[in-house]
Formats: sequence, structure tokens, C-alpha cells
Amino acid sequence: MNAALLSLTKALADQGIKDGVQVNAVNPGFIRTGRLETRLSALAKEKSINHSAAAQLFVQQEKVTRIGEPEDIAALVAFTVSAGDAFCRFHH
Repeated sequence: MNAALLSLTKALADQGIKDGVQVNAVNPGFIRTGRLETRLSALAKEKSINHSAAAQLFVQQEKVTRIGEPEDIAALVAFTVSAGDAFCRFHH
């Protein structure tokens, strides 16, 4: 699913160049959402460890540096939109 969405984004970006439209995608990894919290709770129960230890174990198992926060994605989107606005002002 992710690969298909990224392929679609690339195709739209290629088309967008012709029309002066910038197309971006945000494809976050592991973000602290309700779904991930459920997964961490299940891991904690399975391993008989607390939630914090489960989060640390999860990070190690998934070989990531940390679990992202929703605010990380919000900041990335805000930056991307503002960069897109600057791009449009510069090219028009």
C-alpha cells in the first residue's frame, strides 16, 4: 500500500511540474497513535514488562531511533506547506 501511494505521488509530482504544482508525500514510520499504543500494551503484556520498557524494546526490535510523536508530523507538514508557498512565490 505504501509503495503504491508513493508511486502515485511521484507520478502526480511529475505531472505537477508541467503545471507548476508541487506534490509532496509524508510517509511517517512509527508514530505514537492509539493504534501503536495498543501494540505497545500488547507487547508489554506478552513480555511481562511495563509500558516504557515495551516502547524501548519496540524501538530496538524495529531498528528505529525513536517512536515519533504526532507533533513531529504536524511540524513536517507545516514546513512542507510553507516551503511550497515560498516555491510558488519564487516561480511566479
